[in-house]
Amino acid sequence: MGYMSPAEFIPALEEAGSIYKLDLYVLEQVLEKLRMLRDLGLHIVPQSINLSRKDFTACDIVEEIRRRVDAAGISRDRITIELTESVIGSDFDFMKEQVARFQALGFPVWMDDFGSGYSSLGVLQSIKFNLLKFDMSFLQKLEEGDSGKIILTELMKMATALGVSTVCEGVETEAHVRFLREIGCSKLQGYYYSKPVPLEHLIEFQDKHPKIGYENPAESAYYEAIGCVNLYDLAVITNGDENSFQNFFNTLPLGIMEIKEGGIRFVRTNQSYRDFIRRFFGIDLSDNAAEYSDSPFGPGSAFMALVRSCCRDGNRAYFDEQMPDGSIVHSFARKIGTNPVTGVTAAAVAVLSITEANEGTTYASIARALAADYYNIYYVDLETDRFIEYSSPVGGEELAMERHGDDFFNASRRAAGRIHEEDREPFYAAFTKENLLRELDEHGVYAATYRRLLEDGTAVYVHMKITRMQPGGRHIIIGISTIDAQMKQKERIEAMQKERDALVRLMALSEDHMSLYAIDPETGRYVEYSASDEYESLGFAKEGEDFFLEGVVEGERTVCADDLPRYLEAFSRENVLRSIRETGVFKLQYRLVINGEPRPVSLKIARFTEGNREKLVAGVRAWKTRR
Repeated sequence: MGYMSPAEFIPALEEAGSIYKLDLYVLEQVLEKLRMLRDLGLHIVPQSINLSRKDFTACDIVEEIRRRVDAAGISRDRITIELTESVIGSDFDFMKEQVARFQALGFPVWMDDFGSGYSSLGVLQSIKFNLLKFDMSFLQKLEEGDSGKIILTELMKMATALGVSTVCEGVETEAHVRFLREIGCSKLQGYYYSKPVPLEHLIEFQDKHPKIGYENPAESAYYEAIGCVNLYDLAVITNGDENSFQNFFNTLPLGIMEIKEGGIRFVRTNQSYRDFIRRFFGIDLSDNAAEYSDSPFGPGSAFMALVRSCCRDGNRAYFDEQMPDGSIVHSFARKIGTNPVTGVTAAAVAVLSITEANEGTTYASIARALAADYYNIYYVDLETDRFIEYSSPVGGEELAMERHGDDFFNASRRAAGRIHEEDREPFYAAFTKENLLRELDEHGVYAATYRRLLEDGTAVYVHMKITRMQPGGRHIIIGISTIDAQMKQKERIEAMQKERDALVRLMALSEDHMSLYAIDPETGRYVEYSASDEYESLGFAKEGEDFFLEGVVEGERTVCADDLPRYLEAFSRENVLRSIRETGVFKLQYRLVINGEPRPVSLKIARFTEGNREKLVAGVRAWKTRR
């Protein structure tokens, strides 16, 4: 009979109460198709089944579908249930329960022809659909004026806010595709891509074009994440704080880029972002799905270093970068997701504003100059206490604007958990606005050293230095740098000096010590503090990581052969510590081969306390045998 419209037979089958037989038959044909695709080694992508209201009264359609899908060995999430608003509205409470049953069993449920009726929005308040399928009438009205675009854009924003995916029917032109991608429509359906074709044609096409293939289900969540970003929605980056940004284009330039080892590509951009890239870099991004290439921002771009850092660490960051014409572009980047199959990462990037080159030096350019020396920089207005925080990798030149804030000194106190508890009280007692102003007026600089806690709980020493931007001016620059290595080296030198002093006092009690060691009983780390010329000739290490292990190794080289078995049997960490626990001291006599001659020596190890730390002291002294 040729083509037959569903309107010719569906109403008749519904009236006869037989529509459920057709719908279950369609399901069985779909399941057979999925099994065939699976046997061909192709990915199984979800297939939609439309249900009639009469299906739910003629039988337990939920159970009938579950039974057939499970018997076919097809995952339930590969069968999508599509329901129209009219199906839902006829017996709302009953249908709400059936939707919940489908979803509890693992079947996604879509609302078909969303927007074609008058109660769609009311339905969304009570039923959480997995996806909204927008009626093709929306696209048919886009050319009638801006109102159609505004309505569809706002409905897409609403769906995204509700956490619901979207698909639009009737996509037939390039303009449709571009507009829907920019407003964050998750999926597109229509003749622009293809008219319905028989399964045999799809399989034949797959054989001829294997690289195109079917979507890998493992990548679906990733593509959903980068597909639903509305490129006209400022909330993507501001979380609603639109007043923080000024000097915008007519629309915020916003794009989605994918980053991998070999380069980047822009997968989605709005017109404003394409205009920005064309203006500053002379590159046409009309083809959003261009191949991966080097960054248009140039080799070694600080902006791309920041974007890669965001993708690696999952952070959000603001960034200022100088363009070739001298203007400063204020940008934002945040990670969207990572493709679990390819490892490619997607990020949203936006241009917040541009400071023209003739607007003079800004605090951002001053902070950038300090970036190589400070990992945190604050620009503070002393009259309003408003501040801007910048961060930079230690020793790097990239500068990221982390945040704006109010009431700097109170904000600092709220971050007290970042300071080591022993330093917290003295730091905040000294770090007040009054003390700061007095120090700046008297000395021109304010400085403080304290320990900062990292994410893993370890503490590092940092140094804070504060100066005014101009003498007597209202703005100050605060730079924080890491001095952990220097401070810990200083502590170590002081500790070693204390140990040396203690051991020197011990040496004074006995003039015939050949060598003295200080040993950490827990780690075995040791330091030699003195040695006679004879002992030096043996070539022992001055310090090391394991006194007991290295003592065995060196003993095999330097202990007289006749005494070596007894030495190796007695000299172990366990024996030494046990002897000290039981008698307070460990003693061992043996002979060292010095200058080719056996020399009798005595090793004595005891425990001593210096400050609140417990250590071992080991002394090797010469002794004379009786004749």
